[in-house]
Amino acid sequence: MEKPKSKKISFKSNLLLMDSTLWGAYIPVPSEIAIMFKQNGISRFICNINKALTTHSAIMPGGSDTYFILMNKANCKALKLPFGAELMVEMVEDTSEYGMPLCEEMQVLLEEDPDFLSHFQKLTPGKQRNLIYIINKPKSSELRLRTAIAVAGHLIANHGKLDFKMLNEALKNK
Repeated sequence: MEKPKSKKISFKSNLLLMDSTLWGAYIPVPSEIAIMFKQNGISRFICNINKALTTHSAIMPGGSDTYFILMNKANCKALKLPFGAELMVEMVEDTSEYGMPLCEEMQVLLEEDPDFLSHFQKLTPGKQRNLIYIINKPKSSELRLRTAIAVAGHLIANHGKLDFKMLNEALKNK
């Protein structure tokens, strides 16, 4: 069966706090929407929340036919809403290559360094997104470039193996 053309799905939900010390906030997703996306093989999304925040995300299973979108502290802060507040969520399939935006500094480094590109492409999509997030995080272009170079150096030196403890040390010394 062919995937349907990407269309925007909207629903109302709430910003809630998890009963866990591991995760923070989340947005419940109606099960019929989550199941429809799953049946169509769609796993990554661009979410627009209250027309105030656009974020790349995934629908996570919560067990017992419940689903949710995780919200990090930065996204919660950007919404400027208390927990329990009602939200309007618009979701559309994320068709980008890595499931999140790639900063220019990393894009250039991937294009210029075939070893980095090769090692990066062999990582799981989740590890790729994790590294992209780490590289995208600094506000200045210079820091993003230094971070990207540190990540590239780590992957090349370790023959594509990702060791977050070692990487964190390398990032401290960049």
